[in-house]
Amino acid sequence: MYLPVADHVGYAFEHAVRYLVKRADEAQDEPEPFELTHTQWVTIYWVEACVIVLLFSWNLYIARSIIFPFKLCAVACHEGCHGIAGTLTGAKVESLILDPNQGGSTRMVGGWAFVSLPAGYIGSTLIGAALIFAGFDQKASKIAAIPLFVHLSIVCFWARTSRFTLLNVTFIQGLILILYIVQHGAFLRFLLLLIGCMNGLPAQVWGAIWTTVSCFGLTAAILGGIVNFKDDFAAQYFNAQTFLPT
Repeated sequence: MYLPVADHVGYAFEHAVRYLVKRADEAQDEPEPFELTHTQWVTIYWVEACVIVLLFSWNLYIARSIIFPFKLCAVACHEGCHGIAGTLTGAKVESLILDPNQGGSTRMVGGWAFVSLPAGYIGSTLIGAALIFAGFDQKASKIAAIPLFVHLSIVCFWARTSRFTLLNVTFIQGLILILYIVQHGAFLRFLLLLIGCMNGLPAQVWGAIWTTVSCFGLTAAILGGIVNFKDDFAAQYFNAQTFLPT
């Protein structure tokens, strides 16, 4: 039976020790799950800025006109969830309309009303949470932008008879496409975070009954992003190039 010589045993032992020491050093360098990196702090500051600006400019003269398209984007997501839930329960969507007073209406025939009625609030909360979660990473933002774009395209199909709705929804879609292409989506995350805040904020516009649900969704999205996305901006930039490079 072959027995390794002492040199081989010593080399193997030394290699194992170096490997364990290296793993220990790497483990020490890794941040704790809820320890924020510089990139995550920038994201948190942006979310805070979005929340503050939206709350103070919601009815502020001139400022409310600037955020007007983003308000209607949130309404479009809300109404689209009504329509999708109705379609999944057998309803036929006849029309979807957004109005200048930041409201909306989805008309459908059939389906289960007890499912499609609350779907608007639940769906917009989930969309907001998902966009904020994805906004912590550049590549995740590029991935999340695709279903959001598809969702808005479905809204456009149902609202094809309303020029006002088409104009505002396609404006947001155009921003998504432009930011998706520029610098491999480096700035796309900030748009998605803004839209996510619009959908996730517990404003009375969407009903006070969903305040608690929206707060939980917003908090869960932020904590999930902090735990899962630890790379800095440079690492995220190169990682984002592996998904649909532009």
